[in-house]
Amino acid sequence: MKHILTFTLNGDPAEALVEPTDTLLDVLRNQLDVTSPKRGCDSGDCGACTVLLDGIPVRACLTIALTVNG
Repeated sequence: MKHILTFTLNGDPAEALVEPTDTLLDVLRNQLDVTSPKRGCDSGDCGACTVLLDGIPVRACLTIALTVNG
């Protein structure tokens, strides 16, 4: 079952329809066309997917997208 994800992306409102298991990296790259975070190791070791979440660096490949809702 898909859920609507709403959050602020680079100061602008963003919205995506996501599965409960979608990662933030997948949503950013595949739905919102944000290609600066890269898929590297897919295990959080390399840091290529690092994004700032409320000013804190997180690995987008390990972050479930729904956790950033709101």
